[in-house]
Formats: sequence, C-alpha cells, structure tokens
Amino acid sequence: TVQDFNKDETMPLLNAEDMLKMNLVVLDIEGSGGSQRNDPYGTGSIVSLGAVDFNTKDEFYEECRVMEGRGYDPQALAVNGFTKEQIFDKSKQSVLELLAKFEGFCKMHGSSLLGSWGLYDLKMLVAAYAYYAREWGLPRSYVNLKSISKMLLGEKKSGLSNTAMKLNMPPEQHPHIGINGARLTAECTSILLFGRHYSDEYNAYAIPELPRSKPKLQATDMGAYINHKSR
Repeated sequence: TVQDFNKDETMPLLNAEDMLKMNLVVLDIEGSGGSQRNDPYGTGSIVSLGAVDFNTKDEFYEECRVMEGRGYDPQALAVNGFTKEQIFDKSKQSVLELLAKFEGFCKMHGSSLLGSWGLYDLKMLVAAYAYYAREWGLPRSYVNLKSISKMLLGEKKSGLSNTAMKLNMPPEQHPHIGINGARLTAECTSILLFGRHYSDEYNAYAIPELPRSKPKLQATDMGAYINHKSR
C-alpha cells in the first residue's frame, strides 16, 4: 500500500549545493485520477510523466495507457486534457515500459535524487511499482520541493501555480502537461534556491526580493515506502 510520506530523520539535510551534486531530477506526473476519487493511487494510474535534469536541463517526456484494471476520474482528465479514449489506447506503451525508460533517463544522468512539487507524484510512482511488483529502479532519495515555497514564501497558497505567481510568473498552463509542470517546478526551485531563472523563457519576469537565508530540505529514503506486493 502507499503509506504517508513523512520526513525521514535518518536522512541528511540537503542544501542547494547538495542537490546539484546529487544531480537532482525534477518530475511531474499526470494521472487518470482513479475510479474512487479519494484513492487515485489504488484505483488510478499514471498517464504521463515529464522530468528535467536540473543540472543539464535535459528533458524526459512519455505518455502511456492506464494500468489494467484501473479507472479514471473525469475531473482529473479535465485538468490534464487527456480523453478516455487516449488513456485506454492499447497502442500506447504500458506504465511498466514508461518506468523502464524513466529509470534509464535517471541512470544516464547519474541522478541520486528525485524531487517534485508535493507528494502526489512520488506516491503515484510507488503505487505503480507496487502494482507491477517491480524492484525500485529510481533514485532512492527524494525531496519535496514544495517545502521550499512554504519556508520562504509562507504556508498559504504554496501550490505550484500560486508559487509561480508569487514569483511574478504566470501560473501553470492548462491543460496540465507533465513536461510543462516539471519545467515550472524547476523554474520556481531555481529562483527560490539560487535567485536566478532556470530557463531563458522566463527572463522577462523580474525576480522579486526573497529572504536571504536558504533552507535545507529533509530528504526521504524511498526504500521506507516501497511495497512490492502486486495488486
């Protein structure tokens, strides 16, 4: 089962430079939402995954069909723009094939750290690995990049779009596409941690004055949350 993700006190506190040394890969997942709205992990599926290597800016983006036996929530599709026909398209690769490709991307870039805005993306990954009873093949350390926004900009309205707007940038585009979410997450992270833009695309947006102190993030060991029993 997918457990709650709590900070792991046994893992080191990471500063911005540590994340660069660990070759942080920033990811964003779009999901089907699940046939039970309160359980997108147990009844839903990954439908796309976008990621960027924070150091090299190399990108990864793949789409897939819903895992066999999993459902969807129309509201989730309204957010990510996929249709029912697209997510059940048998000609699309499986989630398992997508995971294998993403493992290859992370290994090729020597990454030992994953990061996303919030916990949804990591919980979806853990649920997919459990579904296939597949050995975890991704970086085992994870940081919740949303925590940076909470520490520097306040607890309220710390979502990705709200954080972007606090930083004088437009919110995430609609529909939500995995690679766009990963790019915006990297952009917000770069501004908050280093005071500079990640992408030239945002150079026209002035960076606001930010607190001088740079937070340290508590890493999480993914091994504590991986259950390889197939569903």
